[in-house]
Amino acid sequence: MAQFAVPLLIASTAVSAIGAIQAGKDQKRAYDYNAQINERNAKANDQAADQLVLQNEVDVKRFRNDFDDLQAATSQAFRYNGWMADTGTPLKVALANAQQADEEVATMRYNAKVGKQELKEQGVQQRMQANLNRMYGRNAARAGKFQAMSSLLSGGSRYAAMQPV
Repeated sequence: MAQFAVPLLIASTAVSAIGAIQAGKDQKRAYDYNAQINERNAKANDQAADQLVLQNEVDVKRFRNDFDDLQAATSQAFRYNGWMADTGTPLKVALANAQQADEEVATMRYNAKVGKQELKEQGVQQRMQANLNRMYGRNAARAGKFQAMSSLLSGGSRYAAMQPV
């Protein structure tokens, strides 16, 4: 029975060391995969931020077209009722409407700018998480190597303890 102890000890130590290295590599691959997902999400956030601004400009253009139609209809209504649309109350109404429209456009653009910044910040957070996952992966691979070294040293010390003095 003692004749099998040394080969079994060597095999056990080798399997343990190989297993530790492989576990570290597997963990690193998992963290690297998560980092790739984070990077993809960051790019998606960047694209969404740019798309938000473009969509907002389309919305502003549509709003201005609708506003122009409203102004024209309002002027027509005043003229239909016999008022001059470019003097007095009709002019004041047109100017107030224009001011409100400008304020609405400014609010739309401000909200788009804030939304873009939020999406960009989410992208930054995703990139930071990707970097963190890569760091975790490197640490897992390193820990696997240390565990393997520990297994080899432990096996060596057990082998030494088995030898007659």
